[in-house]
Amino acid sequence: MKKLIASIFLLLTCISNLQAQTLEEYLVMAGENNPQLKARYAEYQAALQKAPQAGSLPDPEANFSFFLQPMERLMGNQVGDVSIMQMFPWFGSLGAAKSEANYMAQMKFSSFIEAKINLYHSVRTTWLALYQIDEEVQLLERELEILQALERVALAKYKSAPAASSQGQASQRQSAGATSSAAAGGGSSSGMAGMGGNSTSGSSASRSRSMSSGGMSSSMASSGNSMVDVILIRVQVKDLENRLQLLRDSRRPKEVAFNSMLNREHNLAVQLADTLQPVALPASLALIQDSIRQNHPMLQMYEWDEKARESQYRMAQLMGRPMFGVGLNYMVFKPRTDEMTQMPMGGKNMVMPMVTVTLPIYRKKYKSAQKEAQYAQEAAAANRESAENELLAELSALLYDYQRASSTLQLLEEQIRLNEQAIRLLTTDYSVAGAGIEEILRQRQAILGYRQQQLQAITDQHVAVSAINRMMNSDS
Repeated sequence: MKKLIASIFLLLTCISNLQAQTLEEYLVMAGENNPQLKARYAEYQAALQKAPQAGSLPDPEANFSFFLQPMERLMGNQVGDVSIMQMFPWFGSLGAAKSEANYMAQMKFSSFIEAKINLYHSVRTTWLALYQIDEEVQLLERELEILQALERVALAKYKSAPAASSQGQASQRQSAGATSSAAAGGGSSSGMAGMGGNSTSGSSASRSRSMSSGGMSSSMASSGNSMVDVILIRVQVKDLENRLQLLRDSRRPKEVAFNSMLNREHNLAVQLADTLQPVALPASLALIQDSIRQNHPMLQMYEWDEKARESQYRMAQLMGRPMFGVGLNYMVFKPRTDEMTQMPMGGKNMVMPMVTVTLPIYRKKYKSAQKEAQYAQEAAAANRESAENELLAELSALLYDYQRASSTLQLLEEQIRLNEQAIRLLTTDYSVAGAGIEEILRQRQAILGYRQQQLQAITDQHVAVSAINRMMNSDS
């Protein structure tokens, strides 16, 4: 019974793996399982733990000392002492250090978000490449079926050509018999008709021979053309079969890359359930630019970096001020015997409060720390400006790619419609007259190329929109 249940469970698992999944489902799997994304999130969680460390007071110091031989004092013999000291940085230093750590953690979070949107874009583009391969395979398979049907028509024409040739030979024999009869009749009436009768019969015979020879040559030409048509079609069929094999072979590496991003077995098949249609831009140009400036994680990372350097500068200023220490010193005494009275004296333990202050008189290191923070802040601002310019330039290129793909789709619709009309007319003429197979094949190649361009344009359009959504930090 347990083996049966395990077999049923294994069967259900295999069936679920074979079911086609949507792109959104694959994105969820990538977000949950991708190891690089997990690493970025773990780095962010690790950076968060630095804030409590930076905002905490330094550990107190405890000192223990004892005398190997008690020291004689007025209050008795001192055995040892215990002291404890707590240092306090200047007011606001801990807050500045904690703010810097928090800003650095936010930078790590921005890095995590950037890794996530880049992962989603990579999953989308790889999925689109797989979709394009599958759709192109279907296009070639349909074209292969059409060419095979056209090959059967041409082969039927070739097989019917000998029947037409035999009919031509029969008509030739009938014409030859009629010519012989006419010649015989002309000979018997030569006495009555004279030279005129012989001339008439000769011209009739020559016309009959020319008609019969013309019919035979037409039949042979038709047979030869039909065989050439079959060979031309088979050449196209072979070409399509080779292209199909190459396309199917090219799918495997992309499946491995796709499964790697989802962190699952590389040999799992990727089943696609979506059908792509032309897609619109996510927003207007002005809104896209504003969204990039506000939401792109790289720009946000430089903003957090700039704020962290500001806190670093403030902390460098505060670290140049004195630190205070407060502590207690507990001295342990034991009674001593007075030499004159021989009476015990003293022995009472003492408690002494202590205060210490650091003297930051070496100002060079503090000034250097402040300049370091200032230059780092300037670098963060310059990096943000440079990144924004690069993103806007990339946006311009993506918008061009999108517009080019949209224009290509509009032009191809009309070209495909006209080519389909031409192919229908040429196919009708070929079925009736038996000529024009080269033009049919040429038009079929043209319409196949147009459909492949149409598929490429739709894919390019979706890739451009995915890249724009990535720049806007949008998951849609």
